[in-house]
Amino acid sequence: MRIFQKNNPAMILVIAALTGFLPSATAQSEQSQADTPTPLSEAQQWLAEGDYPKAYAAFLFHARTQQNPLAQFTLGLFHQHGWGMAIDGAQACQWYEKAAENGVPAAGHFLGECHRDGRHQPADYAEALRWFQKAAELGHVVSLCSMAELIMQGKGAPKDPQNALNLCRQAASAGSVNAQLQLGQLYLHGDASIRSPLQAVKWFSHAAEKESLEAYYYLGKIHEDELNDSATALNWYEMAASRGHLPAYLPTARLYFNAPAADQTQMPTAENLAKAYLWLSATRQLSKDNHEIHALENMLEKVEQVMPASWKKDLDQKVIQHINALHHE
Repeated sequence: MRIFQKNNPAMILVIAALTGFLPSATAQSEQSQADTPTPLSEAQQWLAEGDYPKAYAAFLFHARTQQNPLAQFTLGLFHQHGWGMAIDGAQACQWYEKAAENGVPAAGHFLGECHRDGRHQPADYAEALRWFQKAAELGHVVSLCSMAELIMQGKGAPKDPQNALNLCRQAASAGSVNAQLQLGQLYLHGDASIRSPLQAVKWFSHAAEKESLEAYYYLGKIHEDELNDSATALNWYEMAASRGHLPAYLPTARLYFNAPAADQTQMPTAENLAKAYLWLSATRQLSKDNHEIHALENMLEKVEQVMPASWKKDLDQKVIQHINALHHE
């Protein structure tokens, strides 16, 4: 997810309908509503326009009087994301529970997260597993990976790393980018008995083929930390950073900063020096991590000591252009 991309409410509902988050009958019903305006389609329009009070009132009416599962699910999203109101995880879980009981796969998945994280009542891993399984049976395949994460840790069920892998692999093999990312994480950080950086590379690469910025970042991290291949790591990090994935900014800057010096001058090459300055400056402007900012300040000071002062104006402008481009995506 790009760091400046907002949680667009209408887009979330569209994605939900297209990826099996909602029952097919509901999706078909909403398609027909596009041609015949109804109070619910008006509510969706108000939501898309950012008129949250009107939208919330309309969805609330349909959720209470008609037990409309899409309305119930949407109210959960309101409270989870704080659309026009304070975030209220417990209230979100209550609406997800109603929508899940009415057969909304994504609501079942989110309800599983509620039980896993103890958002509306004490954590209950067995109940979380039950709802993740229900969501998966209704077509929300990435829920299999959420089951896998619990089983990998022995939460709610006996610890079984191999079974956990098999579950998540089903979803990843079905083409789910999120599942491919989660399977890569299991291979990278899971139980020692199944850990495999090369398998992690395989599944992150599948997600990268679908332009997942998170996959780009993790491919960079594996090549740097596990495979000792800084050149390939830098390529992946910079691909992620150039498209706005903030965790990749400082690693990109650091690898340019630490790149080998030119043979003749024993100084950084012009390109590496300029790139180090660009990514360090961008990180300083965008990061809210004090530890990260402290780490980059020392590098940035050293870069500025050897970088020609005449470069600064042009490079600063490039940083501004990069940030502005991300804001407008």
